[in-house]
Order: sequence, then structure tokens, then C-alpha cells
Amino acid sequence: MGGSPEPMEAVVELRVLRYFLAVAEARSVTAAARQVHVAQPSLSRQLKGLEKDLGVGLFTRGPGSLTLNAAGRRFLPIARDLVRRAEQAAETMAATGRGEEASLTVVAAAPTVAYLLAPFMAEGGTAGPALHDALQEEPSRVFDTLLRSDADLGVSTTPAPAPLESAFLGRTPVVAQVPARHPWAEHTTVTLAELTVEPLIVMPRSHVARLVVDEAVSRAGLTPAGVIESGSSAFAQALAARGRGVCLVTDDARFGLRELIVRAPGGPLTVPLYAGWDASHYARSAILTLVDGLREHLVHRLRRYPGL
Repeated sequence: MGGSPEPMEAVVELRVLRYFLAVAEARSVTAAARQVHVAQPSLSRQLKGLEKDLGVGLFTRGPGSLTLNAAGRRFLPIARDLVRRAEQAAETMAATGRGEEASLTVVAAAPTVAYLLAPFMAEGGTAGPALHDALQEEPSRVFDTLLRSDADLGVSTTPAPAPLESAFLGRTPVVAQVPARHPWAEHTTVTLAELTVEPLIVMPRSHVARLVVDEAVSRAGLTPAGVIESGSSAFAQALAARGRGVCLVTDDARFGLRELIVRAPGGPLTVPLYAGWDASHYARSAILTLVDGLREHLVHRLRRYPGL
């Protein structure tokens, strides 16, 4: 008496969540029923039961269609997360029964996938078997994708925000790349001052590699002879191969380009990399093993560049 009411407990079955997701996508009970192989009246009853259990309506019902209302839109990512986690748990337990490790998906920017994750998997790193797939995302959206539970581990150029756990992986160099016919082709390093006498092919300012270059050039009081911006690192390398300038990227060289470490007054130009993950993840031990493996792989890659 006089106390707060007991919170309502709702037990929601995964099967019903899948029905909800099907209807949310199809915007039609009839279409969703065909998709999940359930009779339409039964599916309608399941949806109404879900809304009753949650104590709130999820759809705006119109002639022949259903659309998510505000509550439904808020519940949608929760339902997706619950279903995904259940599927991950089932996959993990099945793999455990077969004596296999957890199968993890990593989300990162395209250059990170190209120069870190793909080579790590191909070369069979310490935790190679745990890495199942890699999603590509803009650096600023990597951890948002992780928080939506679309991946198990994120790798980006900034530490992961709370409530995620985060760890520093290492640094990767921003390298100048030139064609074999360029006078610098046999060099291993180039100074920032030397670099700015050439047209520079750089990424957009949404990329940390570009920000690192811009900051170093500004701090040194230098002005590039010209700047060509490319939204694709591969295309930037293609432009360099055609002799349009010197590209500054973190990718491995393509098209026969030669790599040079860029030496600025404050030291070589590098980009930091951080990993982030959910501390309560069911496969946290496998994630930590994967993080250690990626860190070791970065150290191994840096041995290609003397002085780093």
C-alpha cells in the first residue's frame, strides 16, 4: 500500500518478434503471413497479443496496410537486436558443439577493411577463424552500426563511446604513393616540405587521413602546390598512377605505385586505430582474442616501414 506499482512483466517470444519484423517490413499482414508461412488470422492475433503484452499499440492500421507508429518505430531496433542476439547465441552454441570458435562480424571504414581486416584473415592471424565477415561504413558511423548490433566489433580512428568497451590497436601510416617513373620511386621516405611542391591527391575531409595531412601541413606553415580530392582511395591511387600527383592514403599500393613514409616535423604521419565492443557480448572472450590478433597484425605490418 502506498508504494509504487509493480512493473508489468511481458514475456515476448522470438517467433512473435520475427512476425512483427516481417509485418514492419512488408507493411501488410497478408504479405508478411506469406513470408513467414503463417495463416493471416493467426498472424493478426499474434500481433495484437504482442501489443497487449507490451501495453502499447505498435501500428497505425489503414485500409489494407499497417505502418509503424511512434511506439512501433521505437520498438523496431529493439526487436531487431533481440532477434539478432538470439541468432548469434544459437550460432555460437552450435559452433561450440562442433568444437569451433565464435564467428564474429567486424565493421570498419573501407580502407581499414582493405589494409587490416582482409589481410589479417587471408594470412591466418592468431584469431583469424573468429573473423567471419567485415562490413564497410563511414568512420563516423562505425560505432553507431555496432550499437545497432549489426556487428560484433568496430574498428575506427577514434575511441569507442560509452557504454562500449574500447582498446587502442595501434597506428597505421599515411603513405605517399608515386608511380615507378617518379624521381622519388626508389626512396623510402619524403619530407612534408618536399611533398608540398607536388600536386597532392587526398581523401575528403571526412577521412582522418586527410585531417592528419591538413593539420601537419598547416602546423608546418606550408602550402601545397595543388590539391586534388577523391572520394575513393582506389581512384586516388589511379590518378597517381597516371601522373596527376602524389596520393596520400593508408591503403596498400596498387597499380605499381611505390610507397614512401611522410616525415613531418612532429614525426611520421600516422592514423590511430581503436577497437570497440559491447562489454556484455556473449562472445566477449572471442572478441578480446580477435582484438589481440589485430593488434599483433598491425605491429607486424609496421615492420614494412623502417623507422616507425
